[in-house]
Amino acid sequence: MTNRRHDRIQQLIKQLASNIILYELKDPRMGFVTISRVDLSSDLRFAKVFYSVLGSDVDMQQTARTIQHARGHIQRQIAKQIRLRFAPEISFEFDDSPRKSIELSQIIDEAVAEDEERKNQHPSDDEDQPAEDEPEAGEPGHEEPGQ
Repeated sequence: MTNRRHDRIQQLIKQLASNIILYELKDPRMGFVTISRVDLSSDLRFAKVFYSVLGSDVDMQQTARTIQHARGHIQRQIAKQIRLRFAPEISFEFDDSPRKSIELSQIIDEAVAEDEERKNQHPSDDEDQPAEDEPEAGEPGHEEPGQ
């Protein structure tokens, strides 16, 4: 029962923080922010709100400063709307996982393209190679014809 309650409160904090950042913060330095997840402590006293920013490194730095500056306002607004004995203390953490996943996807795409290019350049190399299961001459298990 408490696990479900904990998850519901996490989701509520995520939704409230997203709405406050999207609709109430009117700072032009704020980039395109997405709240990715919220980690709430088991005693419901502390919440880490993870966010990502679409844009350049300068946009990310400006958005980080803006969010840290508005942290008190965001926390007050969440405390007004959430019904708990103690409103959780909120901290914001930059979530770099979307950028890392894009970089990893690009690396995989490049590797696949290189493999295809090598395959197209040397199509006969695959035919000349012995099968992996067949031992080559001189290896144990290889028998010469007529033995």
